[in-house]
Amino acid sequence: MITSIRKIHKGGFTLIELLVVIAIIAILAALLFPAMSNALERGRRAACRNNLKQTGLAMMVFAGDNRGWFPLAEGTNYENPYTGAGTLGGQWPMTRTVNEMYNKNALRELRIWVCPSDRGEGANNGTKVTIADTIETFNSFGNASYMYVAGLNDRLWISSPSRAVVLLDESWQRERGDRTPGNMPNIDDLDNHGAAFRNVLYFDGSVVSIEGEGVANELIFPEGNLAWGDYTKVNSID
Repeated sequence: MITSIRKIHKGGFTLIELLVVIAIIAILAALLFPAMSNALERGRRAACRNNLKQTGLAMMVFAGDNRGWFPLAEGTNYENPYTGAGTLGGQWPMTRTVNEMYNKNALRELRIWVCPSDRGEGANNGTKVTIADTIETFNSFGNASYMYVAGLNDRLWISSPSRAVVLLDESWQRERGDRTPGNMPNIDDLDNHGAAFRNVLYFDGSVVSIEGEGVANELIFPEGNLAWGDYTKVNSID
């Protein structure tokens, strides 16, 4: 009697099949990764715009309680802010600005000051940017991603509120915010959204995403060192 023997095939991949599957997965990952990265960055850019929008609203509230002035330096006498205690020349440091808004209950969410795309600051982004745990530990070098242009007031003559910059994505090289716009280094590939994209908050409360050649400091602030003084008559308090 002839016994038929059937070949039993055991489940599983051969080595060649496994290598083919791995190769296909690698190719698909290589194709999908840029698209996923771009999608994530678009989300982070939107979150950054929301940060600036909320900050702009908080500054409007702050101004309503302080004779129309946006934040200056902590301890400023808003009756006469350019001779009062605590004022500094040019642009006021971000640390003082954040403390001023926090202590006056205008903005107490410290996460708002950090752009989700900010990878770091200082030499080669060596210092990680994180959300401060408390206002006491807040330091703009490490806990902030934006550059603030001080000196704005709703009673000052401002020729174009939609072009007067208040807050924007800033260079990793100078995030403590004590320089006037003309002295700020331009952003580059290490910055929040790279060298060709910047979110900007204007005096009228609008937030605009600028992309391409127009994101450099000298294009946003054409008057250089006197940029903020050009669109505000800072010596005319009333």
